[in-house]
Amino acid sequence: MSSSQRLASVGGKYTQKLYFDPRADQSSTGGYWITDKKLRQKLSNLIDKDEVIQDAYVYSNPLSKRQWTNGKLYHAFVIIQTMNWWWSMEKNMERITIQRSKDIESVRDMYQRKKRTTGRSPWTWIRKIKTTQGRNTTINELINYIWRKDVLNKDYHVLYANCQKFAALLFDRIKSFEEQVYFDEAADESPSRSTGFYMTVDKAFEEVKRCGGSESFTKQEDYKFRVPFIRHVYNYCRFHTQLDFIFEMCFCGFLMSFITFCRGYYSVAIFTFTCIFLWMLPDLLLSVFDYCFDGGKYHLVMIFEQQGTFWSLEQLNTTLVIHRTKDKDVLLNECQRHPRRTSLKSSKMVEGLHWKNMNEAMEYFCKIQKNKVDVFPSLKDNNVIFLLYKKCKRKNTA
Repeated sequence: MSSSQRLASVGGKYTQKLYFDPRADQSSTGGYWITDKKLRQKLSNLIDKDEVIQDAYVYSNPLSKRQWTNGKLYHAFVIIQTMNWWWSMEKNMERITIQRSKDIESVRDMYQRKKRTTGRSPWTWIRKIKTTQGRNTTINELINYIWRKDVLNKDYHVLYANCQKFAALLFDRIKSFEEQVYFDEAADESPSRSTGFYMTVDKAFEEVKRCGGSESFTKQEDYKFRVPFIRHVYNYCRFHTQLDFIFEMCFCGFLMSFITFCRGYYSVAIFTFTCIFLWMLPDLLLSVFDYCFDGGKYHLVMIFEQQGTFWSLEQLNTTLVIHRTKDKDVLLNECQRHPRRTSLKSSKMVEGLHWKNMNEAMEYFCKIQKNKVDVFPSLKDNNVIFLLYKKCKRKNTA
């Protein structure tokens, strides 16, 4: 593709950089240009990492001052209110811009100290489209989310990666999120308010970092625990159907079939039994295949050793589980402070560390790793850890 064709497809010359203006309400401070590689580290030094989002809004303004109505042709940007600041976050054909101010007017009505474009009618003024509460999300978590979604490295596209898509991405993250990580920073100590939390991936980055995630690993071991077939089938069917009472329903159905059979209603019993069997058959076959060929018979636990500290990394359905302790036996015998109900099959000392520290492991797992079609992994896939293990195993044997 020629350069002219590429510019036509993306809508402009996108620099893959973020511009941060820390005081948009004052005379020009020079601002900061930040690349994706330095995004989290540099911004975390420029802002209050624990600043909680109180409210978030999506605003729009026309693309041209000649417009009479916005319709679908408008620029969208996000306005965020915290206790001490007003923020704007937006994407255009050249960059992503974050502005911060003590008053809303400097970020809502202005872009880089120039008035935003407005049209010829009240319908083309700067308008509020959506509103949501912050739900205890911090600004730093939102920055982690931008980094994890690789937004800076995605070129601008007038249809698929424009300002409206970017605003919707941030707004939806603030409005609702899934707590996909369980992190226990002291799994060998008595339960307290600071241990055993469910949290988002974006918050887990900061918690791991706070607990010494930058300290170097000295050793890595991979443990396989054998999963009983019946338990695997139950967990697989429950996970894929999202119905906790599936087996209770089947039990009632089989009981009804047995009663009708005993009373002589053979055709009704056979019909009921056949319906239940056909309903369960697809999930049963898939669970058997997963158990035999896709690693379902094993539960994998990766254990990393630092100086006097052990970390474990494993996955329970769609939840990434991270434990930190000074007693390695706790990681082998317990999970989420409950005894493991699986038997240890094998353990293996890994030759050569895959990652230098826990921060690097989290980064690799949540962003850097890509699958065969160049798509970032999701914890919605319940075998991400095992696929990562097989990938590392092939790398060691190569």
